[in-house]
Amino acid sequence: MYTRKDYYDSVSELIALVTEKHGSEITAIYAGGSFAREDFVPSRSDIDVYVVVKDDSEELRRFLERKAAEIERKYFNNLRSILGEVLSIAITTLEEVQSGRSFLGAGFEYSNFVDTGRLLWGTDIKPLIQTPLPEKQKESAKEYLGKVYDMVSKTEKNFKWLRWISFRIFPKSSKERWTREAFNLTFRTIALFLGSNGVYVSRKEDIASAFQKTCANEKDLCTIISFASSMWEKWKTNSLSDKETKQLLKNSLILVKGLKLLENAQG
Repeated sequence: MYTRKDYYDSVSELIALVTEKHGSEITAIYAGGSFAREDFVPSRSDIDVYVVVKDDSEELRRFLERKAAEIERKYFNNLRSILGEVLSIAITTLEEVQSGRSFLGAGFEYSNFVDTGRLLWGTDIKPLIQTPLPEKQKESAKEYLGKVYDMVSKTEKNFKWLRWISFRIFPKSSKERWTREAFNLTFRTIALFLGSNGVYVSRKEDIASAFQKTCANEKDLCTIISFASSMWEKWKTNSLSDKETKQLLKNSLILVKGLKLLENAQG
């Protein structure tokens, strides 16, 4: 099992390595997501690092990505089969931030970064980010939501066959990966749906609570979200049973379809 210290040490080492050699070329380094909020769960959460560079340089980009990959292998090599990319690094330029073209200030992502992004090194660039119009933020969330709908419609059949097969024939890491994908699909889709309605939250607990308040009449969807929340609490420290994982996967697909119908009904 991994510890919080592993997470902190990996990020500290990454910052030390990249700033020692290229500190003069970097304006700021931030953490995003659960690592920034301090509610990450070792072995279950990944780490999002954002680097703001002064000028776009392919050499610097390759260096940053290479060092992130090396540190990921050093600290989390056995975790990659479950989480995929454990230590991810996203790069933007100071000019992109100032001109409103950076992903850090792009529509739906703007509120999440401004509210929860944590400065790890350098100069805070949040005051430089142009605030997108409320409608722009909603449109951005709807655009991402549409991509989720398309993705699920194309890949749904890949999940359906899992309900008929015992997970015992697969490596444990495969089951854990499917479990994580179901959680990601569930909570990410709800967050996008809420964002398309002008509600911006990122913690799983807040996502579930906000949806149940916003769409209290959608009893079936609220039940699915409550189940996912309870399974997440269990998965923090224990693997789910085969039955629970299969139900979680099934529910995630039902949820996406239900949200699409709800969005269409809202016009």
